[in-house]
Amino acid sequence: MKYYPWVADDEDDSFAWITKDSDFLMHCMDSYLLNEGVSVKSWFPTDTVFHLDDDRGIRLTDSIPNTLHLLIISEKLKRVLEEKSGANIEFLPVHIRNHKGRLVQEPYFIANILGTVECVDPERSKFRNSEIRPDQVFHFYRLALEESKIPLDAKLFRLKEQTDLSIIREDLGKDILRAGCDGMIFQEMDDYGREWGRLRE
Repeated sequence: MKYYPWVADDEDDSFAWITKDSDFLMHCMDSYLLNEGVSVKSWFPTDTVFHLDDDRGIRLTDSIPNTLHLLIISEKLKRVLEEKSGANIEFLPVHIRNHKGRLVQEPYFIANILGTVECVDPERSKFRNSEIRPDQVFHFYRLALEESKIPLDAKLFRLKEQTDLSIIREDLGKDILRAGCDGMIFQEMDDYGREWGRLRE
């Protein structure tokens, strides 16, 4: 079975983007926990509002591209994940404010995937670790997984080595695309990290 990094679709200029935190999260000391694979529902506010970037497109997608490393998803995509993923996910309701300053009526959620899977193949991968958090990868230049370390039932998970990166299994990815969901790219593993260039062998 193949696995793919779940990344924002930056190929369609019509898509709306979120490029900054909500006002609450911008000043919340615990906001980093949204990328850690731990539960946040005890403190996460239900009135959280994200603003769409005025310099991007206006078309809302099922997975809103963003620079926050969050899965901000529609009700339709939420249903697919609930029915097909088998993953332990907290769905945190959020509000979207459009370019005209109006709240979008359609419900959106942060899909907070709980737990992590340690499965990066260090021999076949190329990466640079974070100086602030040496246990976390800052950039991947090449990503390869040890599939023997991935639980057989894991269709969607966070990498322990880079907890803000979600990995999706091929069959779940097909379920999502078959449902007509958009806004994301399930990137070929060999292509992930190319934007940072390749390290010398």
